[in-house]
Amino acid sequence: MKDSVFDMSDMTTRNYNASRRNWIIGMILLFVLVLVVTGTAVPLLGNHKTSDVDALKSDQPALAYPGVTLREWLNGSFNARSFNGTWLSGREILYEDDNGDIVIFDVQARRSRSVFNISRTANMASFDQQFSADRKYLLLAFNYQRLFRHTYLAQYKIVNLETREETLLRSNGLGALQLALWAPEGNGLVYVYQSNIYYRPEAEIDKDYQITHTGEFGRVYNGVPDWVYEEEIFASNKAMWFSPSGNKLAFGYFDDTFTPIMSIPYYGLPGPRNQYPSVIPVHYPKSGVRNPTVKLFHVDLEAVAKGSNVELVEIKPPAPLANQEAILATVAFPTEDLVSVTWMNRVQNQAYFRICSVANQNCSTALEYKEKHGWVEQFIPPLFSKDGNSFLLILPQKQNDNDYWRHVTLVSEATSPAPKTTALTSGLFVVLEIVSWDEANNQVYYLANTEKDPAQKHLYRVSSAEGLNAVPRCLSCNITSGGNDDDDLESRRDCTYNSAEFSQDSSYYALTCAGPGVPEVTIHDRDSKRIVTWESNRAIAKRIAKKSLPIQKKLRVPVPGGFEARVKMLLPPNADLSGRTKYPMLVYVYGGPDTNEVTDKFNIDWGTYLVTNKSIIYASIDGRGTGLKGNRMMFAVYRSLGTVEIEDQLNVTAYLQNNFAYIDSQRTGIWGWSYGGYATGMALAMDLRGIFKCGISVAPVTDWTLYDSIYTERFMGLPNSDDNLLGYNRSLLLNKVANIRNKDYYLIHGTLDDNVHYQQSLFLAKLLEEQDILFQQQTYTDETHDIARSRTHLYHSMGKFLDQCFKLSS
Repeated sequence: MKDSVFDMSDMTTRNYNASRRNWIIGMILLFVLVLVVTGTAVPLLGNHKTSDVDALKSDQPALAYPGVTLREWLNGSFNARSFNGTWLSGREILYEDDNGDIVIFDVQARRSRSVFNISRTANMASFDQQFSADRKYLLLAFNYQRLFRHTYLAQYKIVNLETREETLLRSNGLGALQLALWAPEGNGLVYVYQSNIYYRPEAEIDKDYQITHTGEFGRVYNGVPDWVYEEEIFASNKAMWFSPSGNKLAFGYFDDTFTPIMSIPYYGLPGPRNQYPSVIPVHYPKSGVRNPTVKLFHVDLEAVAKGSNVELVEIKPPAPLANQEAILATVAFPTEDLVSVTWMNRVQNQAYFRICSVANQNCSTALEYKEKHGWVEQFIPPLFSKDGNSFLLILPQKQNDNDYWRHVTLVSEATSPAPKTTALTSGLFVVLEIVSWDEANNQVYYLANTEKDPAQKHLYRVSSAEGLNAVPRCLSCNITSGGNDDDDLESRRDCTYNSAEFSQDSSYYALTCAGPGVPEVTIHDRDSKRIVTWESNRAIAKRIAKKSLPIQKKLRVPVPGGFEARVKMLLPPNADLSGRTKYPMLVYVYGGPDTNEVTDKFNIDWGTYLVTNKSIIYASIDGRGTGLKGNRMMFAVYRSLGTVEIEDQLNVTAYLQNNFAYIDSQRTGIWGWSYGGYATGMALAMDLRGIFKCGISVAPVTDWTLYDSIYTERFMGLPNSDDNLLGYNRSLLLNKVANIRNKDYYLIHGTLDDNVHYQQSLFLAKLLEEQDILFQQQTYTDETHDIARSRTHLYHSMGKFLDQCFKLSS
C-alpha cells in the first residue's frame, strides 16, 4: 500500500490510461494536483483571514471558456509528458522518440543519433527496450502478460545492432520469462524462468547456466519477488542485484509454502466456456499470519562461466533478527567485494544496515536505527562512495523544535568497528530524496520541501565535506516554466514542485518542473545552467489555456497536539464568494500514513471536472499521520489507524463549513479509494454531527486483519493480546456501521482485487444488510484494484450518485 508515485502506487486512487501501445491497462498515472490560477493563498491560523481568493467579486462575467469535460480527462487529453530518458553515461541519454525509434542524445554535443529503428521492423509490439552495456545489443520485451502490479510474463528478443540479427532469448521455446536483465558490463545477461535464475555470459551464444533449482512458479521465487515483497518492499519485479563488473550476483529467495492462500475468483467472459468460474490462488500474508521465508544469496557468475559448480552463499540477517521473521528491505553492491543489506524486524521499527564481504563472508552493522513510537521506512538502498567506506541516507534528526525531521545523513568509516554519523542538512523541513552524490566535487544533491511551504519540492546542493557548517544552495528556486519562449516572462511561472535525474557522474541532470503549471523538462549542467528544453508540453498548455480552471485556495487549520492540517480547496471559476450562493463540497481523502494530497504538483483530475462543470467545491485535507512535516505529526497514528486522521477530516471539514459562507453544510460529501475508501467509511461512521451527507468508498479496507502483513504491521504491530489487539479493534470499520444509517453511502469494489480483497467490502455489506441500513453497492466483475477497464462507467456512476446527494441536475 504505497502513495505515490509514483509510486504508484498503491492503495491510493490514481487515474490510469493505456499507454501508446496499450500494453498495460491502467498502469499510467495521470499527473496529480490542479493548476493554480491565483496568487499565493494567505495561511489561515485560528480565525479566518481574508485571502486573495476571498476578494473576488461576486458579479464576475460568464466564463470565457468551458470547463474540463469528463471525456477529456478520461481520455488523457491533459496528460503531460515526462522525462522519457535513461542516463547511459555522464553526458548521454537513451530514449525512445515519437516514432518508436531508440535514440542516444549527447548533451554536451547537443546531437542525437538513432540506435535502432523499431518503426521499420516487426518489433513495434515491444513494450520495453534495454541497451547492453557494451552498446552492441538491444533487448526487446514483447507479448506482455500482467501478473500483479509490477510483475509480468513476457518474451524477449536480442537484437544485434550491427547485423540487425534477432535471437529469441530462451530459444528452446519453453515459455515466457518473468524477468531479463543485462549485466552492467559487456553483454551477459540473467533471466528468470519458472522462478529460477539463468545466466548467459554472451548475448548471442546460446549457452545458459542454471543458477537455481528451487523455484516453483507461484510458490517459491528466485530473483523475483512474491506478492507481498513486490507490493510493499521493492515496488518492482526485480530481486537481483549485480556487482559493478557483473561478475557477481545477489538475489532474493522467497518461499511462500507456509503463507496462506487467498483464493480470488475469476469469472471470465459470459458464455459456455466459463460455465464455472476459476480461482486464482495468491499466497497473501495477512496481518499476524506467516510471512514468506526470505533468504539472500550471492553467486560468482564468473566462476560459473569458467566451468565451476554453482555455489550459492547465503547472507544471513544480523543476530538480533536470527529467530524472527526478518524483512529484507534493500540490497546493493557498493564495490565488487562488498554487499550492502538492510534488514528489518517483522513490525518494522528496527533497521540494521549491514555491509558484508563477499570474499570472507564477514558482515558488520554499520548503522542500527530504531523507533520506539513509530516505524522505520528504509526501502531505498543507501548511496555509497566508490570505495564503499561511506554512505548517504535519509534519517530523522532532532531539530530546535524538539521534533525529529528527516535529513541527509552521512555515515563515514562504515566498514570500521566504529562508524561515524553526521547530519548534512538541518531545519524544519523534510528531505524527500537523495538524487546524486558527486564525490569528485564533494557535492550532494537532494530534493526537499521548504519550511515556509511543505507543499513545495525543490532541488538542493550541499557540500559533503563541511558537515552542518555547509550552506545548501537551491538549484530550482529561480526556475520558471510556461510562456511561448524564454523571453515571455509575463506568462512564465515559478516552478515550486520539482524532481531530478542525474547523469552517472553528476555532470548533468534532467529537471522536471512538475508544478504548479504545466510540467516542463529541461537539461542542466552541474552549475544549474540550462542546456536544452527536453519537453515543453506546449500542446497541453495550449489546450488548458482554452479551459476554465478552478480557483485554488490553500490554508492551514489548527488540529489537536499543536499541529496544523494543510488544506487545499478548488473553487468554481467565477464563483460567488459572498455567501449569497451556496456550493456543495466534496472532500477527497486518502489519509494513509506518510502520504500527502496538498502539494504544488500539477493536476487535472476528476475534481477539476466536478468543479468546472458542476460547481462543486473539491477539498483535500492533510491532517495528522500525513508526511512532509516532523515525525511527531506523522507518528500520531502509530498503532491507532482510523482515529486521529479521521477526526481531522471531520473537524477540519466542519471548520471550513463554519468559516466560509459559500460552502453548503447541508450538501457536503466525502470520497476516497483504498485507504481513502476506509477513511470515508470511518468518517461517516464517526460523524455524529451531520458534517457529511454522503460518501463513496472505492475498494476500502474494512478490517486491518484482512490486509497484508508488511504494510499493516508497520503501522499497527501484531493483532494479538500481547501486542496491539486493542488498536486493531479500535480501527475496525465493521463494528461502527450503525451510524452510517443516516448517510447516503456508495460502496464500490472489483472482484479481482488482489490488493484489498473484495472480501473486505462483502463483510461491510453483510453487516449493513443485517442492520437494515440502506446503501448502494457497485461490483465490477474481474476488475483489479484500479478498476482500469471500467473507468468510464465508474465515474459516470459516482457522478450520478453525487447529483442525487447534492440535488444537482444531471
